Amino acid sequence: MGMAASQARLLSITSRMSDNELRSQLINNSKMRLATESSKVSEDYINALNSATMMMSNYDTAGESQYQKLTFNSLTSYSSYNNQYGLVNANGNIMVSEHDAAIYRDVIRAGGGLDEYLAAYGLEYTSTFFTEETLGGTTVPITYEDMDGEVHELGSYTIEELEEMYYGSEDGTIIGYNNALQSAEYVNYSDYYNELVIANDNYDAKVSKDINDYIFNDDWDKYYKEYIKGDTKGSVGDYEEAFNWLNNYLNTLLNDGYISNDNAWVQDMGMMLNQVHFFENGGAQLISSVEVTQTTNDDGKIVYNLGNMITLTETDEENVYQAAPYNEDIECEFSPEGGKVTLDPDQIIGSSNPPGVGYTEIETDEETGETHRTYYFFAYVPGSDTATSLYTISSASEMQNVLTELYLEFQAGIRKAVNRDKFGAGTDEQKAYNAALDKFIELVFGNNLSAEQKSEIEQNYAKFENLGELITWAEENGLAHKTDAYNIIEQIFILDQVFNTYGEPSAGWIDTNNPDENADAKVQWYTNLYNRMEKGYVVLEDGLASSNEWIEFAFESGLVTMEQVDSNNNWVSTIYTNCSDITEVTDDAAVARAEAEYNKAMNNIENKDKRFDMELKNIDTEHNSLQTEYDSVKSVIDKNIERSFKIYS
Repeated sequence: MGMAASQARLLSITSRMSDNELRSQLINNSKMRLATESSKVSEDYINALNSATMMMSNYDTAGESQYQKLTFNSLTSYSSYNNQYGLVNANGNIMVSEHDAAIYRDVIRAGGGLDEYLAAYGLEYTSTFFTEETLGGTTVPITYEDMDGEVHELGSYTIEELEEMYYGSEDGTIIGYNNALQSAEYVNYSDYYNELVIANDNYDAKVSKDINDYIFNDDWDKYYKEYIKGDTKGSVGDYEEAFNWLNNYLNTLLNDGYISNDNAWVQDMGMMLNQVHFFENGGAQLISSVEVTQTTNDDGKIVYNLGNMITLTETDEENVYQAAPYNEDIECEFSPEGGKVTLDPDQIIGSSNPPGVGYTEIETDEETGETHRTYYFFAYVPGSDTATSLYTISSASEMQNVLTELYLEFQAGIRKAVNRDKFGAGTDEQKAYNAALDKFIELVFGNNLSAEQKSEIEQNYAKFENLGELITWAEENGLAHKTDAYNIIEQIFILDQVFNTYGEPSAGWIDTNNPDENADAKVQWYTNLYNRMEKGYVVLEDGLASSNEWIEFAFESGLVTMEQVDSNNNWVSTIYTNCSDITEVTDDAAVARAEAEYNKAMNNIENKDKRFDMELKNIDTEHNSLQTEYDSVKSVIDKNIERSFKIYS
């Protein structure tokens, strides 16, 4: 009975020890799982620490800096401040957005090119010159300065009219400024005008030579050398022959039609020759006819102004005028008789009874008190508009000087006064000149002009080197707008006056979608893209174009490479890791969350581990106690068995 109880106790202890061993094994397995769980928590934390996002640093179209996740869109978006990048696939084709691809396809299908492609982005090459701001209003007055320095007005033109002149009209009736400058009409105008000038110079040279041969002949040399260049003669009358020869020569040229009385120089020369009067006694007087104007001075007295010679002021005495000299060269001294002068009738030309003589006081002798007066004789009838003043030529040398002046004036002026067509009739030079003139007139004014109109043009064409004078003259004479050449010349001249005042038009690119933006930079950007697309392109769908995950995967897997436009606008390969605009950024918030989760998980694991250690310790204590009890019970059983064998042995 005692043995049976011990054996039962031993079995119970053995069972409890086995249970403790199982529990210990389960706890150890749980501790091993804690290690695995700890590794997982650590791995998640490390992944969070190692996790970084690719970011893109660029600018928007307003120039504002922005920092955003790297996507195809952010990498390739336009801004005048951004570097230009592109993604290229394995076949070397550049990737473009669906929008850019659609624009390119539409342009190419329509047969367009770069200009049309740029226009699709709102880029237009034009000028901002033709605006109210630049030209100062809606209409622009056109003026020019002629060859004499006088300013003329050609009218006013609207900004729209000037702009059409510059660019040309849609119907082609106005060809535009640059085309006008290169037009055959304008080139021909310059050529024909120069030909006419040269032909005129050649004609003048021919006539001048013939004048030398015909007019300045041996007789001319005879009188010129003897009377002008020779020694002074003995008396005034000795020069009458040379004077008469020159006077007769002028009349001969008139009668032969080589000069005309309508010519102002011929009239002046004839008047000067007729102003010298020789007398039988060998003396001579110089007569000067002048215009007379009549005014009233502050004292209510009549004042006669005789050209630039004398001013006569009415005195209180009847028919007496006080004279103030303008030109001392015409002084004549006479002896006064009661304020009047009696002259030899031979001294008076055209009248033997002049109405009066004016005088002016020259000086007074301080010692004697006598006054010396200089008198000016004049033949003048009050109420008429001319007066004649006489100047006595008293010496041969003085007469030689007068005649020298006449000869020199004749020599200088006859070339301009001569009837060139009469003098040069039938010469080759005349024919060439007439042909050049006709060609010029037909180009500018047409071929339906009258002989009188052609003559007017011939007399005025020298001024037409200034196109403004051509236009003014043509309009004043009803010859404007007769030919295409004239219209082109007018168009060019009007625009040139605008440019002279406001500067040259500055044509350039503008962005119609955003006029304040740097259009030149945008043009270059899309020009670069267009040129690259011509070498081959593929379309990247919008979803991938906006995905940060896709572009990171594409870069890391080598699915795409990267190109950048350099300073010479060439596309060159580059590595995304070397791109200064691309950076990797850690998410601090995600790291903080991972750290908190790691700390929490590790605390739980540590607490579990401690609990498992305590349970193992308790199991071990219990196991030791059971082992001791097991050994004690087994020892009692062993002794009982030993005693029992001894009893029955």
